[in-house]
Amino acid sequence: MKFSFGHSEQERIEVEVYGYERAPVGEYFDDNWLGIEIRVQAGGFRGKAAAAIITVDLTKFLAQLQPLYQTLNGTAVFTTMEEQLSLRLVGDGKGHIELRGEVSDQPGIGNRLHFKLQFDQSQLGVSIRELEQVALQFPERET
Repeated sequence: MKFSFGHSEQERIEVEVYGYERAPVGEYFDDNWLGIEIRVQAGGFRGKAAAAIITVDLTKFLAQLQPLYQTLNGTAVFTTMEEQLSLRLVGDGKGHIELRGEVSDQPGIGNRLHFKLQFDQSQLGVSIRELEQVALQFPERET
């Protein structure tokens, strides 16, 4: 299951969510890590990196994206605890969205790719629906 941002195969970020990293054990952080693969196509750059995110990061991001989509103005920010993925989406109030992102191939160290994508509100709506499906499939597990 995935969510993505961008308007074409050449200018896109996709986050494939494979599932919970482990069976629930009753410890919040252990129970809520998701294994993901990040794929970026930006200009002449192509790459992918494996990472892990925590479920609550998805719901927090979704809560920021929905008002951005409704007003087309403002900012939504996604960051991961291990800093392997950060996304900052800014709406100009006219339907244009700019995404500035950074992907790291290892937590805390390693190589980093900084990139910028631009798309319109119609693509943002598609991205929100994808993210809603991911959040439904992989909800925050309570301890």
